[in-house]
Amino acid sequence: MTAAAPLDLLVMGGTRFMGRAVVERALARGHRVTIVHRGSHRSDFDSPVTEVLGDRSDPATLSALRALGDRFDAVVDLSAYGAEQTRALCAALPDVPRFVHVSTGAVYAPQPTFPWPESSPLGPAPLWGGYAREKLACEAALRELRGERGVTWALRLPYVLGPRNYAPREEFVLNRLLDGAELLLPGGGAALIQFADVTQVGTACIALAERPPAPALAPAAPADAAPADAAPADAAPAASGFQPLNVATTELVSLAGFVALCAEVARTPVRTRPVGGGPTGTGNDVFDAADCVFPFPNDSYVLDVARLAALGLDLPEVSVREMIARALTALRADPERRRWRRTEAEKTWL
Repeated sequence: MTAAAPLDLLVMGGTRFMGRAVVERALARGHRVTIVHRGSHRSDFDSPVTEVLGDRSDPATLSALRALGDRFDAVVDLSAYGAEQTRALCAALPDVPRFVHVSTGAVYAPQPTFPWPESSPLGPAPLWGGYAREKLACEAALRELRGERGVTWALRLPYVLGPRNYAPREEFVLNRLLDGAELLLPGGGAALIQFADVTQVGTACIALAERPPAPALAPAAPADAAPADAAPADAAPAASGFQPLNVATTELVSLAGFVALCAEVARTPVRTRPVGGGPTGTGNDVFDAADCVFPFPNDSYVLDVARLAALGLDLPEVSVREMIARALTALRADPERRRWRRTEAEKTWL
């Protein structure tokens, strides 16, 4: 992808995992970056960034952003988990021309056929409880408040993997394998799941932030329709309005297959046992990542990425095996993350 003209970008979040990947990609592309964060994690990037310490729930933070609003070419929002958070940011920055919101595939209503394109019926997915409901509410707020003001992208992601993941999915499996512990698989772990690598998310966010809105007279694409002849990111502007986009790899892995890949990468034996309790392994209808039997529910989750391919965003190619290998390298280098204990949900089966 050719270099874009330097932009002024606002990143909500920016010091951890996906946010960090977004900032690093932006700096590598020569952009000027402002990050908003609470200060609970260090900002130690190789290039300087402007920091606003605060939270969008704080009127003083919103006032500071409002005062800076005219300078921003695009916003990348990684930290909106409720409609009011989205509304507050949109009110503070009503005229920013490009807005990238990090959403989730959990906004779709589960369908019996796969994969799910952006035009799939919206749910949210009951398995993801309040998280899915609020993420869908964020998208609804963007549709309402952003309207035709530039272009608004909603990146619908599957499970995101990468070193030092704040949702320790890879580490959950790797730590148990490295210590010879048995892994419990809800329903035997036959469901097929899909991933995005953290570097792919960072690249996609910045590529979309760089893509200018179409001229005002250009017709807007339907909100949930993928253009049939979308051109590469460097060749065409984006239609104005709300644009959902699935971002994921095409590689599919079962839960049991994910364990097998982790064992191959870590060169450890595998000890697994199928358990009941429905897709969560706990008998609960909602998956609880903080107290789970396994870090993914036994429920197939596959997104259609045809539109992503048509847009030509030039994402890095990363296999699931590579994602696991990177996570393992980071895990072995961090003794604190090698300390683990069984969840209460696991203990009920042991």
